[in-house]
Amino acid sequence: MDPRIIVEPYYHAWQHRAGDMNQVPLADDFAFTGPVASFTDSAGYRAMARQAGAAVRSFRVRHQFADGDLVCSLIDWEMDPLPGTLTAAELLRVRDGQIVSGELLYDAEDLRRAMTATRRLALTDLLERSHASVVRVLGQIRAQGWEAVSTCGEWTVRQTANHLAGALSLLARFAEGEQPDPAELDGQRQADTDHLGADPAAAFRAIAERSVAAFAAPGALERRYAFMGATVPGAVLASISLQESLIHGWDIATGAHLPYTADDDVVHEVWQYAKTGVGDDQRRAGQFAEAIPVLPAAPLFVRLLAHAGRHAQP
Repeated sequence: MDPRIIVEPYYHAWQHRAGDMNQVPLADDFAFTGPVASFTDSAGYRAMARQAGAAVRSFRVRHQFADGDLVCSLIDWEMDPLPGTLTAAELLRVRDGQIVSGELLYDAEDLRRAMTATRRLALTDLLERSHASVVRVLGQIRAQGWEAVSTCGEWTVRQTANHLAGALSLLARFAEGEQPDPAELDGQRQADTDHLGADPAAAFRAIAERSVAAFAAPGALERRYAFMGATVPGAVLASISLQESLIHGWDIATGAHLPYTADDDVVHEVWQYAKTGVGDDQRRAGQFAEAIPVLPAAPLFVRLLAHAGRHAQP
C-alpha cells in the first residue's frame, strides 16, 4: 500500500479535526522529534496535538513525496498567537499500516517564544483547575473522614492534606525567589504540621491562589532554582506542584470515600512529567512506592496512579 494513504488521516486531523488524532493509526510507541517538543509514545503526542490543534488557524500540505516506507511533506500552517505562515518539512515513517515515527524540521525560534508564553498560561490554568478540585473535595470532608487512613502511605486524610498544602506552599516560595530551609522539604514534617486550621477548604484555597500566582509571574517558568541538590527551571517546580495536586487530591478523596473526577488535561500534563520525573531515584528516596503492574489498555489516570505506586480500579 502507498504509505501516503496511511498518513492521509494524520494530515486530515490537522486540517479538519483540530488536531484530534483518535482516527489516526499511530503506533503505541510512536516516536516524534521536533524543534520544540519530542515524544516517545502516541498517548503523549495525541495529547499535544489536541492542545496545539485548537490554536491552528490553517494547515496545508504543499507537496508530498514517498520513498519506500518514508513520506516527506512540505507543510504551511498558521497558528495563534503567531502572525504569518510557518513552513516545515515533516518525515513520517510507516510500518505494517501504522505511523511509527515522525520528525519535524523548521526554524522554531518565534514559535518557542510564543509557546513559552502559552505554556505559562496553560500550566497555570491546569494548576488552577487541579487545585480547585482539591478545594471541592476538602469542603465535603466531615470529621470522621479526616481521621480515615488515606491511600498515601500510613497518613490519615488530614495528614495527606497537610502534606499537600505544605508542599504547594514550599514550591511557591521557591518560585517567588526564597530559599527555604532544606528541613522543610521533609514530607513527614509537612504532614505533621497544621497548614489548614479550622477551615481547611478556605486555607487551601489561599495556598492554591499563591501557587498559581507564583508560577504565573513573568519569567517564573524559565528562571532556574536550586532545588533538592539540583538546579531546575521553574517549569519543573510547576509540574511537581501539578503532580502533587492531582495525585494527593485523589489520595485525599479516596481515603475520605469521596468521588474524584480527574481533569483529562491535567492527567495528560502530569503523565508527561511523571514518566521521567518519577523513577528509581525518587523511589529510593522514599518519595514514591514501587510502580504497580497495570494493563497497557487501562485508562491513563489509572496508569499514572500505578506508576506512582497507587492501586486504582479501571
